[in-house]
Amino acid sequence: MIMMHRYLAVILILISQGALCENFVSLAYDDGGMEDAVKMDGIRGHSVLFTAPYDNWTLSRVAIYGKLTPKPISDPFIIEVWDDDLDQVSKVTDDAVLIFGNEFEWVLVDIPDVNVSRDFFVSFYEFEGIYTGIDRDSGSGRSLITAGDPNRVLEWDIELPQNETNWMIRAVGHSPPPKIGLEVLSDSASPDSPAMIEAKIKDPDHNLKSALLYVVNNKSREVVWSDFKALDGGEKEVQFFWSGTMYQVSNGRTSIAPVFVTDNDVPDLGYGAYLNISALCLLQLEPDAPQIYAFAYFGDDGRFNALVDYLGFAHYISQDVLNIASHDVDYMNYKKGNITLVKDKSRLIFYKMVVPPVQDPYLASHRPVVLSKSVLFNYRLELEEVSADPGDYLVVVEVEDRASNIVIEKGEAGVYII
Repeated sequence: MIMMHRYLAVILILISQGALCENFVSLAYDDGGMEDAVKMDGIRGHSVLFTAPYDNWTLSRVAIYGKLTPKPISDPFIIEVWDDDLDQVSKVTDDAVLIFGNEFEWVLVDIPDVNVSRDFFVSFYEFEGIYTGIDRDSGSGRSLITAGDPNRVLEWDIELPQNETNWMIRAVGHSPPPKIGLEVLSDSASPDSPAMIEAKIKDPDHNLKSALLYVVNNKSREVVWSDFKALDGGEKEVQFFWSGTMYQVSNGRTSIAPVFVTDNDVPDLGYGAYLNISALCLLQLEPDAPQIYAFAYFGDDGRFNALVDYLGFAHYISQDVLNIASHDVDYMNYKKGNITLVKDKSRLIFYKMVVPPVQDPYLASHRPVVLSKSVLFNYRLELEEVSADPGDYLVVVEVEDRASNIVIEKGEAGVYII
């Protein structure tokens, strides 16, 4: 299985960069939603400090979310790229009216290809001619104000707090992607005789990171199984095995399947048996409450043992987990002030993954599951490994390298369950 926190991050990155360009990687610290905008004076620029995903990563474009000011003082704008010593390594000048419009939109500006390593700066000088979008949901600390001659970072002196400001400027680049050869070595799947899939992977710049298998129901296009392998180097042969099973979630009244889950790399502190598997979900504490992203954690026995939202707040931990974390704390007293879930009212909406014939994989939601029973009985929520339906299944392998290239290969041959 995969680490879900990593997977969610990748999904969000793909969503945000999909509107910008294809076959490139977009480095971004904004979330894509604009809350404000600002223009700079004649000598200062908006600058973002980026970190290259890998040494000698090729920067080719800069994306800016902006629009023309009503009466631009200056037609040209300048984009400069500096290395981590503040030395200029690339520069481009163009006319604002030829590139930007009168409404906010993402604009891609080609720059001369430059290889970057470690930290680098992208600085945008618009001379009061362009409003640059600002994401204020969460500051990254990477948005700066700069000036040239000499190149320098200036004191932050605008009204917006720096820790709440992300310039909507992105670095767009590429490196050679991995190549995948996929072969099904054993095409029938059962607990006694698992299907075996082999991926032969090569990466030109030797920076492989991971390989991920999806087993896809050929009829519903739903992913019923996934398996994750960490990689390194430039050439690997990876074997995956599938026993013809999938995961379902049950609350004693209803069951949903397949549920997309992950194995977790839990530190050896006694928690592993209780937090070994997690599933991304939406949490709704009350019927009219907003939905928030969360991770539900299950033990080796399938019992529901923790629920943590995307900000890290624990809405629930089981008595077994609390006994390990704080064995001297009384659980009945703990649950009164710390557990936010409400029996027969709180709902979890779990996800499945779908792989359409002509699209990349995407997440889709199941119907809500109501948390019933008592907290002392783990809300009766269980994760079960069950047999997948008979039929044909496709195999898909996704490979990522450390330069953020993601390549997906769909196998010509599949597997089946009788």
